[in-house]
Amino acid sequence: MAPYLLILAHSRSGSTHLLDLLKALSGVASLGEFFHRQPKSQMADFVEEGLAPYGSHGALADAAITDPLATLAFREHIDGVTLFVVKVLGQQLRDDRARRILIDNAAGVVVLRRNPFSAWVSRALVDQSQTWVNAGTTEFAVTYDEAFFRDRARAYSTQIRDFLRLVSASEKPFVSLTYSDLLELGDPVTLWKFLRTEMPTLPELPVDPTWVPRVHRQDERLPIDRIDNSDVARASLERLGLGYLVENTDSDDLDYLLSVLDQNPQQSPLRRIVSAATRRLGGSAKK
Repeated sequence: MAPYLLILAHSRSGSTHLLDLLKALSGVASLGEFFHRQPKSQMADFVEEGLAPYGSHGALADAAITDPLATLAFREHIDGVTLFVVKVLGQQLRDDRARRILIDNAAGVVVLRRNPFSAWVSRALVDQSQTWVNAGTTEFAVTYDEAFFRDRARAYSTQIRDFLRLVSASEKPFVSLTYSDLLELGDPVTLWKFLRTEMPTLPELPVDPTWVPRVHRQDERLPIDRIDNSDVARASLERLGLGYLVENTDSDDLDYLLSVLDQNPQQSPLRRIVSAATRRLGGSAKK
């Protein structure tokens, strides 16, 4: 049975781009967000085979809490695959024991994260445009909402901290990457060479000559330039002590990020509803 590489990430971190690069390698199959209850990604292979014993993604996700390896057992019957790739986002499979089982039995682990301000803008843009890969979204601009940003940034940073805690405790070979690191690595050959240097047990895999990238970033604006009240956003981030996030750089200091974000209360349920309406309808929703 082919081993699997485990990707642990938060949403809007660039994990779909990472999957795309890995699928360029011969012998690699992507299981996508295998434990998502309602997956929308088209990056997954062998969906029918994986679902066959369970009947639905929801039933599979429920079973995975008890025995995640059993849900991956169908790999025994798949030929022609050298390495499977499984992605788990922070909001999926929310059970430390199940996550630890996946980590302990993986060939290696990649923990991926992104500047939380950039990730928040990307998410807000998705909410407005309903275009998951931000393709063709140049006509859209989002409205900065400090409470919504804080909640999202806290969630993203907490998820990555929890992932790093579990992986570090497991002593499993792993790599911690930021979205900036991923862009700098750039292509499948360079990426795989780097991952194998850090995790030598991974197999040597050539690039599939027929591979064509499926993920294209068509909105090249900086995150701050996608905000229609950018002055408000800059002032807010400076006041919070997070002004450096505007530069679109990835910070490794999760403890600092969380210490700042935890000083501010989370949104009330009513405030979440208002924020969601604002994101969908634009600035006029505030009225």
